[in-house]
Amino acid sequence: MIYNISMKVNSLFENEQAAVLFERFLPGMRDMAQKNPQAAQLSVEQLIRYSRIPQAEEVISAMNAELEKLNTPENAISPSEAKQIAYFRQVDAADKAKAPAMETHHQDAVYPGQPWFDTKGERIQAHGGAVIYEDGTYYWYGENKEHTDGKNGIWTWGLKVYSSTDLCNWEDRGFLIPPVLDDPNSSLFPAKRVDRPHILKCEKTGKYVCWIKLSGAEAAFTIWQADSLLGTYEMVENIYNPGGHKIGDFDLIADAETGKGYLYFDADHAAMVCMELAEDYLHAGREAARSYPGLNPPFTREAPALFASGGKKYMLTSGMTGYVPNRSDAAAASRWDEEFVSVGDPHADDASCASFNSQISKVFRVEGKKNLLIAMADRWLPDYKVDSRIADLFTRVIAGAYAPEQYKATDAEREEMYAANVLETADTSIADYVWLPVSFDGERPRICWKDAWSPEDYE
Repeated sequence: MIYNISMKVNSLFENEQAAVLFERFLPGMRDMAQKNPQAAQLSVEQLIRYSRIPQAEEVISAMNAELEKLNTPENAISPSEAKQIAYFRQVDAADKAKAPAMETHHQDAVYPGQPWFDTKGERIQAHGGAVIYEDGTYYWYGENKEHTDGKNGIWTWGLKVYSSTDLCNWEDRGFLIPPVLDDPNSSLFPAKRVDRPHILKCEKTGKYVCWIKLSGAEAAFTIWQADSLLGTYEMVENIYNPGGHKIGDFDLIADAETGKGYLYFDADHAAMVCMELAEDYLHAGREAARSYPGLNPPFTREAPALFASGGKKYMLTSGMTGYVPNRSDAAAASRWDEEFVSVGDPHADDASCASFNSQISKVFRVEGKKNLLIAMADRWLPDYKVDSRIADLFTRVIAGAYAPEQYKATDAEREEMYAANVLETADTSIADYVWLPVSFDGERPRICWKDAWSPEDYE
């Protein structure tokens, strides 16, 4: 455990020295926090800010300095973390004891929204993922959610990778980056909330650079690199906050002509920020542009997916409603390092008002098919179907917290939203995928629903 102002309140209370320190800085708040499960799940900094503590900045700075003094070898692993490590080792041992499965599954099309199985007939676990093409083979990598049932404390069990030559049938190639089972401070510890990995190959260094978002109190990146696409990956940064920002969803893109790399990310839930990448892609440099500034949830943009077509640059994003899907937006620009301007919802004839009940993670072009771009998306909650009523309810409830005169909701509607808007308690082991082709209406990207389709249908 790392002691600082970003740690969760309930974790802090596991150490009596830290609890005494908490009482010294925040007299009278320990009892309240211990009796309030929602407050106990906040970071210490969030609790201070939400409680409107006088001179909050001074308290945060001084308390953080004192908490960091507790980062000693004897405090490295808390009692709850020791229990997690023991449980994760049991899960790992059970996985390794399983008999290897045989190649049994084949399909001739992509079926959006239906369970997608690998060639051994097991669910593909590459969520929040992306595809990279190399030497005639596509590699699909993403979050392994096979053990994430919403109850056992596992957020992501490492990153998995699959390979295919036809984009319909995918072979399990194992871990891109395996979970770290014995170090609670590692970003790849299964209880940590790692999301949405993206890889760029740096032509200057020959390295494959993998950036991963770390959600939760850290709200940072973890950065890894390898000499080959399938690894082994070594950590470069465990916790990295470019520009001092709290990090949300992101994407990486390299200019096809210059090789210049760009990082696009939700910064502080305040804007979609573009930063130039260093020549080795391992860090971010200057801020180059901002898009969608000044928005509040649910309109704040996240889940950026960047791609180029017809000389234009495009960015698809979603709003901010947790795992419950919402409307996407498409935006266009002439250059990667300039502000993107909205051109509207790309999902054509979408009665759900929720991006066909999915959230896009990446858009990629199929090799040899000049007319085929594919939008990859996750259907995180396949058993919870959003329709126009639910989409409107979520909009009014969330937006009403920021503009109550404009967006109104009843108590019953608020209760309905809070019951559905799950994160830690979601069983994402059964999450599905929605892959659909991207077409264009003039310069506006369009994504139309198809029950089934094949890349072979495109030139």
